[in-house]
Amino acid sequence: MHPTTAPAPSHLACAHCGDDCPEQPIRLAVRPELSFCCQGCKAVYELLDANNLCRYYAFDEHPGQKVQAVELPGRFDYLDTETVQAQLLSFRSDTLARLTLHLPQMHCASCIYLLEHLYQLNPGVRESRVNFLRKEINISYQPAHTSLKEVVQLLASLGYEPQITLAELGAQPRHSSRMLYYQLGLAAFCFGNVMLLAFPDYLAVTGQLGAQFGRFFGYLSLVLALPVLLFSARGFYRSAWAGLRQRTINLDFPISLGLTALFLVSGFDILLQRGPGYLDSFTGLVFFMLIGKWVQQRTYDALRFDRDFTSYFPVAVTLLTAEGEQSVSVKDLKVGHRIRVRNQEVVPADAMLMRGTGQIDYSFVSGESVPVGKVAGEVVYAGGRQLGEAVELEVVREVSQGYLTQLWNNPAFQKAEKQTLESYANKVGRYFVAVTLLLAAGTVLYWLPRDQAMMWRAFTSVLVIACPCALSLATPFALGSALTVFGRHKFYLKNSAVAEVLGRATTIVFDKTGTLTDVKRSAVEYQDPTLTRREQQAVAAVVAQSTHPLSQRLAAELPAGALPVTGFREVPGQGLSGVVDGLLVKVGAAAFVAAAGQPELRAAGSATTTDHLQSRVYVSLDGGARQGCYIFRNVYRPELPAVLSELSRRYRLAVLSGDNDTEQDRLRELFGPQAELRFRQSPQDKLDYIAGLKRRGETVVMVGDGLNDAGALQQADAGIALTDTLTNFSPACDAILDAGSFGQFGTFLRFTQDCLQVVLATFVLSFVYNGVGLGLALQGKFSPIVSAILMPISSLSVILFATLLVRLAACKHKL
Repeated sequence: MHPTTAPAPSHLACAHCGDDCPEQPIRLAVRPELSFCCQGCKAVYELLDANNLCRYYAFDEHPGQKVQAVELPGRFDYLDTETVQAQLLSFRSDTLARLTLHLPQMHCASCIYLLEHLYQLNPGVRESRVNFLRKEINISYQPAHTSLKEVVQLLASLGYEPQITLAELGAQPRHSSRMLYYQLGLAAFCFGNVMLLAFPDYLAVTGQLGAQFGRFFGYLSLVLALPVLLFSARGFYRSAWAGLRQRTINLDFPISLGLTALFLVSGFDILLQRGPGYLDSFTGLVFFMLIGKWVQQRTYDALRFDRDFTSYFPVAVTLLTAEGEQSVSVKDLKVGHRIRVRNQEVVPADAMLMRGTGQIDYSFVSGESVPVGKVAGEVVYAGGRQLGEAVELEVVREVSQGYLTQLWNNPAFQKAEKQTLESYANKVGRYFVAVTLLLAAGTVLYWLPRDQAMMWRAFTSVLVIACPCALSLATPFALGSALTVFGRHKFYLKNSAVAEVLGRATTIVFDKTGTLTDVKRSAVEYQDPTLTRREQQAVAAVVAQSTHPLSQRLAAELPAGALPVTGFREVPGQGLSGVVDGLLVKVGAAAFVAAAGQPELRAAGSATTTDHLQSRVYVSLDGGARQGCYIFRNVYRPELPAVLSELSRRYRLAVLSGDNDTEQDRLRELFGPQAELRFRQSPQDKLDYIAGLKRRGETVVMVGDGLNDAGALQQADAGIALTDTLTNFSPACDAILDAGSFGQFGTFLRFTQDCLQVVLATFVLSFVYNGVGLGLALQGKFSPIVSAILMPISSLSVILFATLLVRLAACKHKL
C-alpha cells in the first residue's frame, strides 16, 4: 500500500490489553487518565479494581487480552448438563469439585497472579493452581456456592476463555502417573541413609563397639534396601519378565540380574556376619537409573504430543428444535439433526447446508488457504470453520462416521516402530547376558578345584560388575541432555529416540500453508490511484464491520478512524458495502464492486485466476468515481531463505501443499532446482509420498501443522508440528517446534548429529569399563565390594561424560 502524506496520528494504548485505542477512547469516570479500546477491557479493569487485584498490571506491561464484551446467549449452557460435567470433572462430591482447563491465552507472570487469585472474584472457588508450560489451570470449587458454568464464564469475562474441546471429555486428569516420582523419592531417601550407615565401614572402624554398630547398621541397611528392591526397582523386573514372556532378552534383564546378585550377596554377607554388604551401591544404582527414566519422561509430561482431531472439535453445538435452540454434546448428534453454526465455529459432523451461505475455511483439513463457498444443498465436511453469517446445517453422518474420523483412523496413519539406539542397546544386552553367564559359569569351573573361597568371590564379582548400567544410562542421559537444550529454545521432542532420528535424517518434507507461510500476516499492496487518508479511514470503517479474515487483515493495515457506518450490507463470498460520511464504499470481489460502465474492473477480476497472488480485494468509492485494488500476498517466514540455504547442502528437500500452485515460482526460487514441489495434495497423497520415500530407504522428517499433515507426520520417521502458539492444536507428532525458533532448525539438526556421536562414545566407554572390570574379576583380583564400588563410579562417569560432551556440542552450535 502506497504511503500517504498525512502524518500518522499517535495512538493511546489500552490500559488493559495494550492495543491501540480509537480516536475517542473509552475512559473511567474515576480515573480519566486511563484509556481503553473497548467496553470489554474496561469491564475487566473495573472488576479487578473492585476486588483489589490491580497488582495484575504490575508484573508485566499490558498483560491483558482483548475481551469480547458481548457473549452469545446460552453459549456455556452445555456445562450445566450432567453428562458433560461427569466427563470434564476429575473429582466431584457434594462439597468439592476439581477439573483442569486449558487456557491458551496465558502468557506472563500477571496471568499466573490473576488466575491463582480467582477466589477473590468468586467465593465459590476454593483454589486455583497454574501449570504455565502446559497453559493449564487446576481449579477446585464448591458446588454449593458456584457452578462449572459460572467458573468458565468468569474466566471468559477476564479474557481467559478455556479451550474446551471434544478431546477433554473423559480425559481428566491428563497428567501421567506419579509412580516414577514416588519410586525415585524412595530410592533417594534409602540411598542417602544407607550411605550414611556405611560410613563406619568406609572409615575402617574397629573394635568390639565398631563390630556391634557394624552389625546393627548392616541390618538397618538391609531393611532400607528391601523397599528399593520391591518398589523402586519393580519397573526393571517387570520389563525383564515381559521380555522373557515374549522370548526376547532386553537390556533390563541383565540389569535385573546384576541388581539381584548385588542384593542377595549383600544380604547373605550381612545375615551371616561375613561383611557389610554392598547395599549402598545397590540403592545408588537404582536411584541413578530412575533418574535416567525421569529425564526421558520429563518432556513428554510437559507437552501433549498425541493430540488428535478431537482436540480441535467443540464439546457442544447449537441444536435447533421445535422448542428453540438447545446446546447439546457433539457426541449426541444424530443423522437428521438440524444445527446452527455461527461465525468462526467449527462444523462438528458432515452435514448438508440448509440455510445461509457458507464460507468454509478448510485449511485445517486440506491445507487450502482460500475459503470455499457453499450454497444450500451442498455438503459441508466436518473440520471446516464457517466464516461469516450463521448457517443452518442438517447432519448427514454421525461424528464417528464422518470423513474426518475415517481419515484419522486410517491404518496407514499408524507409525511402525523404528530401530533406535536403545533398541540396539537391547540387542547388545542379549549377547551381554549370554557372555556374562558363560563367564560366570567358567569362573566357577575354573576356581572350583583350586580355591572355593576364591570361586565365590570371583563369581559374585563377575555378576556384580557385569551389570550393564552404564550402557543403559548412555542413551537417556546423552539425548536427555539434548532434549533439555532443545527445550530452552522451544523445540520439544517427545523422547530421546526422536533426537536420534533427526540425527540420521536424509530427507526433509515441508507443508506450505501455515508452515512455510505466516498465516497471521499478509503483505498488503494497493494498486491504482492512492487513496487519501480520509478515504482510507472510510474503507477501514466498512471492513471493520466484517469478521472475514481478509477484512480483518485490511482493517489492521489501514489507519483507524472510528467513523460511523450506515447502510452496512455484507454479501457472504462477494463483498461489503456501506456509507461513511455520505461516501458510498464497496469492498470485495470485482463483480460485486464493479458498477455499470466499468468493464475494466470486471476484466481485472477475471485476470486474477492466472496471477501468482493469494487474493485481491477491490474497492469502489463514491459510486465508482474512485476505484482500486488491494493485493494480499503470501508472506513466507523471514528466516526461511537462510534455513533452506543451510538444509539444501545436507538434505533432500520437498514441499507437499494442499494449496494451489500459484506459489510455484516463488517456492522454486527458495528451494532450488533439486527440490520436489507438489501441490493440491490430499492428506492421503501426502501419506503415500512419505511412504514411498521410506521404501527407498530414506529417513524422512516431515514438518507440518494441520490435520491435513497428520498422516504424513505419522508416516514420517519423525513428524514435527510447527506452531505459532505451543498450546494450540498440533496433530499427533514426535516434536513441537515454536515458530519463533524456526530459524534455528538447521542448527538443531546438526546438533543432533553431534549428540549421536556422543552416544556412540559413551557406548565405547561403557564397553571399556565392563571389559577391564570383567577381566580383573575373572582373575579374582576384584573383591565383590570393590566391584560394587566401581560399578556406580562407572555409571556416574558415563553420565558426566555424556552430559559434558552434549553441553560442549551445544556451546559449539551456540545453543
